[in-house]
Amino acid sequence: MGASGRGSWRSLSTAAARCLRAGIYDGAKSVRTHQYCALGNHCENWDGCETMLTKPHHVGQWRKLAGNAYFNACRDAQDLNATTLPGTADINQKAGRLSGYLDSSFSPWNRCNKFSSQETLAFSRSSVCLRHYSGEPGAQSEMETSSQKQGLHESKIREELLSEAKAPTSEGVQSVRAQDGPVGPQGTGIGSEEDLTAEEAAILREAEIEYEKALKEGEGRAVSIDSLRQMLQELETSGDPNDARIAIIALRLGQEYESAGERPELFLSHGERARKIFESYAPRFSAETAMCHHLIASAFHRMGQHDKSLESLNQALELLKDKEGKDYDPVKFAVHFLLGDTLAAFGKHEEALHHYCVGLSVQETVLDPGHPQLATNYRQVGEAFTQVMFYDEAKALVEKALEIHQKLHGAGSMDEAIDRRLLAVIYSGLEEHEKALEEQQIVKKILKEKNYGEEAVFVEIAVADTQITLKRYDDAIASLQSAMSQMDEGSSMRALATVNLAKALAQQGKMEDALSQCSTAVKFFEQKIEDLNAQSPDVLAVGEGFTELAAIYERAGQFEEAIRLLKRAVEVFKKIPQQLNAAAGAQAQIGMLLFFTGKVQEAIPYMEESANSLRQTFGGAHFSLALVLNHLGVAHVELENLSTAAELFEEAKGILSKTHGPGQHDTLAVYYNLVRVYTRLERYAEAITCSKHIVGELEKQGEDSKDALTEAQKQLEKLEQQHGEGIIASTP
Repeated sequence: MGASGRGSWRSLSTAAARCLRAGIYDGAKSVRTHQYCALGNHCENWDGCETMLTKPHHVGQWRKLAGNAYFNACRDAQDLNATTLPGTADINQKAGRLSGYLDSSFSPWNRCNKFSSQETLAFSRSSVCLRHYSGEPGAQSEMETSSQKQGLHESKIREELLSEAKAPTSEGVQSVRAQDGPVGPQGTGIGSEEDLTAEEAAILREAEIEYEKALKEGEGRAVSIDSLRQMLQELETSGDPNDARIAIIALRLGQEYESAGERPELFLSHGERARKIFESYAPRFSAETAMCHHLIASAFHRMGQHDKSLESLNQALELLKDKEGKDYDPVKFAVHFLLGDTLAAFGKHEEALHHYCVGLSVQETVLDPGHPQLATNYRQVGEAFTQVMFYDEAKALVEKALEIHQKLHGAGSMDEAIDRRLLAVIYSGLEEHEKALEEQQIVKKILKEKNYGEEAVFVEIAVADTQITLKRYDDAIASLQSAMSQMDEGSSMRALATVNLAKALAQQGKMEDALSQCSTAVKFFEQKIEDLNAQSPDVLAVGEGFTELAAIYERAGQFEEAIRLLKRAVEVFKKIPQQLNAAAGAQAQIGMLLFFTGKVQEAIPYMEESANSLRQTFGGAHFSLALVLNHLGVAHVELENLSTAAELFEEAKGILSKTHGPGQHDTLAVYYNLVRVYTRLERYAEAITCSKHIVGELEKQGEDSKDALTEAQKQLEKLEQQHGEGIIASTP
């Protein structure tokens, strides 16, 4: 997470209220008065505070970004994937990541029958790991499905696994275990590559060369689940239930079940069985045991048991600690990415992003720069950066994905459409709305060319939303009317289009017509909410609809209705742990509306819960948290809780100084608030320190801040005079 996203005023400070889904809010009818000059009514000595503030945020822009721009884009991208389009990967990559790391499975070595069963076991364990790396970057066409993947020579591998060592005796296994460290059947040391003898390692490397050659030549045929089942049954007759070969095949079979989308309970049982066998050989088979934990975690993840998934993944990380090399890299990648998915399911997006980045860095060291799997994961990590509003980092990654996809598939592929859809989101976040519109238009064109007319209609709604932001209201209304004419009555997307139409009418000043459209949409969403749960396909659309409608009612001055609708949005978002940030945004907005309507005591609990949720989802150093803390401090000033307010402003100052920089407008706004609070508390030394900081930063800004600098210098002189008088008065 570099400085590009955090240190940019353009990409972050105006992103301060970008989207309710990301937990950011506007919260003011007059941000100039209430955010920057929040204490103006309480400090008689701060006569020039308003004149010192530049570039106040625009409520309309904040509201717009809080609604469809980001939300629709992400939903549309996910909807494209949900339609099971050929050659498009699920952006979230929830399923089969470890098993899908490689387009192939066990290796079809031409020289396998020259080696003993002990050597074959070494090859087999290696292939479980190697299968997670793809072969040639361009080998998988855009239309290829998992059933077409190159893989195992069934007859060869069965011959290897069931050859002269088909039935080792339990006595033999126990005897070799009694030697120096656990080993595989018949005494061969099987574990990570460093455990092999030089001869065994040489054989392994030679086998891997054969393996890669076979992949390039397209030899073999796809592995079948039935053949793996048969091999497992034959191995089970060997007499030793702890035969490591049983674990290898059980693990592989479980991975195939996972990739095939079978019931998670099915591959969970295979993962547990393989894990128990591998653990009996500890400390050998650490990579394979970690794979088992990953498979088990994937099963729990799919079942929604994220606590258990997290437990298994942490066990995998413990096994992989300090492990390096090709045996471990694929497993590390898969474990970190699934950790990202699991933490995101808890709404912990900052922690999730960390693991996505670690996993991606591992994958980059292994795969060629133009590999399709790398492109898929660039896009996913780009989406994760977008989720926490680090748009510069997100843009760089998604552009990498787009470049790879264009080289692999040419122009106009579905992968390109998904990449560009996410780029449109990012450009909206960066407030480069013309570029966002360009990307949306390209996406719409691709979808129409691919005969995905319904998905193109969804994008049309996002196009209209961007046109509203650009104040092209007639174009937006035309886009919405065109989209609505192609939608079924009673669909959630039609209701969202109605909300956007209301927004366009409201911004044209046609409030009566806008509220008529709002009334229709409110009735629709109210009917929907009763039957919603986290799995409902309309749940996000309903939550977004309520937040957008609330913004329009607020614009119309109907604050009570706006607050009611925001409370409905919170109710919806709380059904989805991943949307904890969206709930936080709506709660913050409720708090601000209550504050502006004079209900300060009622406002504070909403702001506090919003801050707690943002700490959980974005961590304690995100700028969105700082903005909530600043508003919360203002509310406490209203209640004369000045010491509490000072603590909140100090925390906000510390965050914004790092994320925005010490001289950025949001940061200076908090310094202004601290000066006023410290002055009222007669903590003049601290007030002077903050005031000197303001003067120093304004001096760096040149002519644009000349008037503000003059006022700040006057205030500093006044504070120093007050401080001096206070010292004299206190002298005996």
